[in-house]
Amino acid sequence: MVDCPLPLLTGPGRLPQAAGGRLINTYPENLPATAGKPRAYWRTPGLKPWATSGGANYRGALLVNNLIYAVISNTVYTFPSTGGAGTALTGSVPGTVPVTMARNNKPTPDVVIVSPGDGAFIVAAGAVSGYPNNVSGSVPLGSPNAVVFHRGYFIFTFGDGHAQASKVNSVDFNTLDFATAESKPDTLYRPVSLGGQLLLCGSTTIEVWGGINDTGFPFSYVATIPRGLTGIYAIAGHDDGFGKGNFFVGDDFKVSTLTGYTPTPISTPDLDLLIEKEPDKTLITVSVYVSQGHGVVVVQGPQWCWEYDTTLQSWHERKSHLQNYWRGKFPIAAFGQWICGDRKSGNLAVIDGLTNTEFGDPLLIQIETGPMGAFPNKMRINGIELYLTKGVGKATGADPLETDPDISIEISRDGGQTWSNPRIVKIGRQSLTDGRVRASIWGQAQNQGVRWRLRESAPLSFGFMGIDMQVDKLL
Repeated sequence: MVDCPLPLLTGPGRLPQAAGGRLINTYPENLPATAGKPRAYWRTPGLKPWATSGGANYRGALLVNNLIYAVISNTVYTFPSTGGAGTALTGSVPGTVPVTMARNNKPTPDVVIVSPGDGAFIVAAGAVSGYPNNVSGSVPLGSPNAVVFHRGYFIFTFGDGHAQASKVNSVDFNTLDFATAESKPDTLYRPVSLGGQLLLCGSTTIEVWGGINDTGFPFSYVATIPRGLTGIYAIAGHDDGFGKGNFFVGDDFKVSTLTGYTPTPISTPDLDLLIEKEPDKTLITVSVYVSQGHGVVVVQGPQWCWEYDTTLQSWHERKSHLQNYWRGKFPIAAFGQWICGDRKSGNLAVIDGLTNTEFGDPLLIQIETGPMGAFPNKMRINGIELYLTKGVGKATGADPLETDPDISIEISRDGGQTWSNPRIVKIGRQSLTDGRVRASIWGQAQNQGVRWRLRESAPLSFGFMGIDMQVDKLL
């Protein structure tokens, strides 16, 4: 019997034989030293329906006191802590791209929305309108690409490399209260509040600004971080409720976190290649959430999604039912939970570790091992035994999906180039934990090595823990 090591992070490889295994919709969690195996592989948190709207394109949201303000299609909706049907406000936010939003500290806060390419807007008295002109009433703000609230001020960034500040806790602004990038004349993508300092994030640099000035732009240049972003939405971590650090996709096509003023790469070569191959890198988004004590960084392109677990410092892939991407979009912390939009509708969901589906759709766990063999020799595989959480069937659940759940097992005998038809193996009705989960007689594998693929989709609390393989080496 040979122990088949399950991967600690996903590694699909440039070619199948160079893969280190894959983790899709599952993550490893260390078990106590006295447990039967060192770790278990659990399903990623599901999406529990929370609120509905009359729109179809979720573009972003912000918590303001006891309401969530969300831009869905061209309408701003408000949602109370109980969720349900949203209340549509009058006025509209043109465009289709994601928005950035901010609020100030007034007793009745000003809520500001920026839709890149379409301008800035404010929400007041239950209505949406265009951002007002400057204090003299004669000069418009222009067309910023993002906004943040920082130390009493709304800060707007513009593609020409300048940033405009508002008055303190006001939407009024003086056209003289602006600053331009000090280091390089790059495009400014996004202002980010990092503690007491302001990050002005551009296409080739991130500038740090701090202090307080009495006149002009309220902050002063401090330092330059020699790394830019791939786009407006390629940075996250400053979000309320996260507190695990800032993470971004840089102009070097790596995912990095900031250690002081130093970018520290955390992505793997497989993810770096995926980012590099993305035709329009401005569409790459980074967002964050917390579930069951794990801080999660979501790096997502139009047709792929990877998640970084800040607790485990491990990557896994994320795929929704019949899709190559995750349905979740731009989570925010609100009402003691993390709430996100849906890429397939204009509805909202709670990211919930106790929910094993996404809007009722299956959430498929898939684990693939890396190649195992006795290169250059071949192997004959006599059988495998799976160590997993048996007896997790639900007697009152849907029959047979939940009452008598199963998993599928596939084998690749050529290192991952081709895969067998799946074998279905039962994992036990409720509380029936006797016996082993095994499957015998798999035949001969080539000298490239054998790989295993395990899948489970029943909406149950379930975990994989290990594989043992019985083999003969052939000369």
